[in-house]
This record gives sequence, C-alpha cells and structure tokens, in this order.
Amino acid sequence: MADNPHSGHRKRMMEKLRRFGMDVFSDHEVLEILLYFAIRQGNTNPTAHRLLDRFGSLHAVFEAPAEQLCEVEGIGPHSADLIKTVFGLFGRYQADVAKMERHRDRLTSIERVGEYFMPQFACEQDEVLLAAYLDGAGRVIKCEEIARGGHAHVSIDPYKIATGALLCRAAGVAIAHNHPNGAAKPSQADIDATRMLENTLGGLGIELVDHCVVARGQYTSVRRKCRRDLLNGKGADHAGF
Repeated sequence: MADNPHSGHRKRMMEKLRRFGMDVFSDHEVLEILLYFAIRQGNTNPTAHRLLDRFGSLHAVFEAPAEQLCEVEGIGPHSADLIKTVFGLFGRYQADVAKMERHRDRLTSIERVGEYFMPQFACEQDEVLLAAYLDGAGRVIKCEEIARGGHAHVSIDPYKIATGALLCRAAGVAIAHNHPNGAAKPSQADIDATRMLENTLGGLGIELVDHCVVARGQYTSVRRKCRRDLLNGKGADHAGF
C-alpha cells in the first residue's frame, strides 16, 4: 500500500508544534492539527478551512453544537466529539484556574508571610530554610526547601535562591527559617545574611519581600526588626530592607 502523501506534512507540523508551541499556528492550522487525532489519514487542512468558513472563527467552531459540526464536509461524529471534548476541557481548565486564583496565597504583608510559613515548620526538628517565589501580585508560584541544617544553624545561599527565583520568573521572594529549640528572634547572622540576599536579588530586579524566623508557633519579621533598629539608630550604616 502506498504511503499517505500527507504523512510527511503531518510529521513536520507536529515537530513544529513540539518545538514552538501552538502560538505560531494560524487558526485553520490549529484545527488541522486537532483533527489529526480524529482523522488518522488524509489531508485535514481543507476540512479545517471549511469549519472556519462555516462558523466564522475559531471560538465559534468550538462553541458550535455537535450536530452542526457534522454538517461540515469531512466532519463525522468522532471529529465532532473531539472538538466538543477539547472545548469542554478548556472550560474546566479556566474554571480551575479561577478557583486557584481565588485561593492562592498572596504574600503582600509581613503578617501574610508569617502566616503562610508558620504551619510548614510545625513538625520540624531541624533548622530548615524555605523560599517562596512570588509573582507580581504576591501570589506564590512555588515554595521549596533551600537548605536543612542541624538543631541550631542553617545556611542562606543567595545564589541558590536567586537561581530559583529566575527559573520561576518571580517578581519577589519571601524566605523563612525556623529555630526549633529557640525563640523566634533573628540573630545578627540572620540579619546580615538577609541583607546580602536582598542585595543579590535587588541586582536582578527581584524584591525580597521578607525573611521570617519561626519558633514555637510564633514568627518574627527580619524586615520589621531591621526597620525598628534603624528608627532606634542601630545599624544605620546598612541601607535598604
């Protein structure tokens, strides 16, 4: 049996999709590719054009009833079911995104940062450093463990945190570590490391929102302590934070 004359075209289209994503395709090409999964052989390009000619736009094709889709030459029940399924999945996706947006944490204040991190240290026996990467609205994109130490020390690695922020395309970062056997009071080493991190992130255009120290169901903001020290005339040689 001779090879499908359009098989090479399909392969090229799929390779282009994998490489560049859907945004580089026109509306009829989007439909053409979608129909590959319902029409296993043959050229789906003319069918895609007929769909757009009949309904006028891509969104109108997806919104059309299955019965009307089947009136278009080249579209059978299987193709119509695929189009309606994709449209239904997109609706579910939008609803899920909207739900997440309503419930996503926005770390836009010292209190919100502390409330966000405090439960995450509830069962920790070691000192742990966590970093939350934030978008421009203060919503958490990702939260990850940066370091784990012993009972009394954990290191703040500005390079690792900055790398994580860049990978997430974050606009801001909030960090926290715990004092499992002590008080929620930042040490001078905590303050110095925080200022170093702020300088590193600031050079990349990323805001350090805060650094919280958590202990025994309480938290202290390093940012708030630094501001208080500045007002009291302490540490005036340190700019920022």
